[in-house]
Amino acid sequence: MKLVLTSGGILNKSMEKELKNMIGKDFKNLKMLFCTTASNYDGGEMNDWLIEDMESFKKLGFKIDVCDINGIGIENLLPRFEWADVFFFEGGNAQWLRKSIKTSGLEEHLKELLETRIWIGASAGSCVLCPTICNSCQDLFDENIKDFPIDGLGLVDFQFIPHLNSKWFPKIRKENLIIASKSLKETDGRKLYVMDDNSAVFIDGENIKVISEGEWFEV
Repeated sequence: MKLVLTSGGILNKSMEKELKNMIGKDFKNLKMLFCTTASNYDGGEMNDWLIEDMESFKKLGFKIDVCDINGIGIENLLPRFEWADVFFFEGGNAQWLRKSIKTSGLEEHLKELLETRIWIGASAGSCVLCPTICNSCQDLFDENIKDFPIDGLGLVDFQFIPHLNSKWFPKIRKENLIIASKSLKETDGRKLYVMDDNSAVFIDGENIKVISEGEWFEV
């Protein structure tokens, strides 16, 4: 399984180079399913960076199908995922995205799809891959979790926290996360990767590699 966990997508040349190495070919005409579901929950200014992310992938050469997985029957949704070489799950509300993956019927097909495809996550699109999306570290984002799932997809065995030192998320600072991670480790013993927007975790089977032009740490 090949997964890329980022805060905001492929934002620098180091990440771009590692993605190309993982895919094993040039990006030109590779097919990308661009999932907007997480960002659609709040909308508004989130659409500014959603459009920027889409344009950056187009400039790299990807052919893009934009998709919100809500309201589409699995019989129509699944062929669009089967068409793609790469899935990009945009950021936004992690709880809403997790619920949507569950209720759309996509979840039961993901492991088979990812045998031959790559998942790139941005923020929420990365967090949903983890064992939980509600824990002492992710609580620092102050998202509403009432009536939403707290479990992640469990496709990785660590917790991922995006947006280290971001001005938009003032609680996502090393000192806060070190304190919160003590509770997390007591409850589930998971390793924690914390990334700024210029850092990413690349997973290829059993191999895990951090690529960064910024700041990150693990606990």
